[in-house]
Amino acid sequence: MKQEKEYWIFADESVQEGRHFSNFFGGCIIPARIHAEVENRLRIHKARIGFLKELKWQRVSEQWLEGYQRMVSHFFDELRAGHVRMRLMFRDNQSSPGNLSRKQREDGYYLLYYQFIKHAFGLAHLEDREEGTRLRLFFDQFPHTREQVVQFKGFIAGLPLSKELRHKNLKIDPSHITEVDSKEHVLLQCVDIVLGAMAFRLNEQHLEKPEEARTRGKRTIAKDKLYRHVLAEIRTLKPALNPKISTTCEPFPEGSWSMPYRHWSFKPKASQ
Repeated sequence: MKQEKEYWIFADESVQEGRHFSNFFGGCIIPARIHAEVENRLRIHKARIGFLKELKWQRVSEQWLEGYQRMVSHFFDELRAGHVRMRLMFRDNQSSPGNLSRKQREDGYYLLYYQFIKHAFGLAHLEDREEGTRLRLFFDQFPHTREQVVQFKGFIAGLPLSKELRHKNLKIDPSHITEVDSKEHVLLQCVDIVLGAMAFRLNEQHLEKPEEARTRGKRTIAKDKLYRHVLAEIRTLKPALNPKISTTCEPFPEGSWSMPYRHWSFKPKASQ
């Protein structure tokens, strides 16, 4: 594997309170030197399909189902080629934390987001580089107060000092932790689709019917079909994947860094 000078992470979040599963976070990591090439390739695919607006899970419809399926396949082509790696995290509602302070509950969103960034991408196992490796992070715009966001960014900037990562000489400049508009980043839009598909199916939204209706709505059926397409693409990389449990790490533990796709069912240490 090539020793890269710099990596970029694009991260997003989805359903925070679901029927069965909550706190969905997703992201992808890519070498900085090929970002423009990959992003442009996805933009071209998107334009050829006919998408003029941002790709979003909430916009999936019967009319645009085939287009979304094609975009998902193009995104996974980049994973299969080794250009991009994707990670997803969620929490089973049955694994709820124990007694939390009011502060911990208020900051739960960012505490979990921090765990996602720190552990899901396998940063502790990235290739060694004598000069160190730079990391830049792009987050979809946060829905919370400025004070919480500033504090969260401070924790992210301090990641290289953590005992799990300090031996990697990881470099994160605070100015390189930024919020972006997902409209400008097709990679983030693709993450949103995979993230939304998993949250949709794991919370059994594919079974929902309009009030007093005997059958599911067309949009729900389209989303279910797109989820099945997403799962089929994931299984080209991990054939035995069970969407409700964490992906096994192969080889262990280095695979937490190198595997093209992994997802993680987060279990708090003090779960009950």
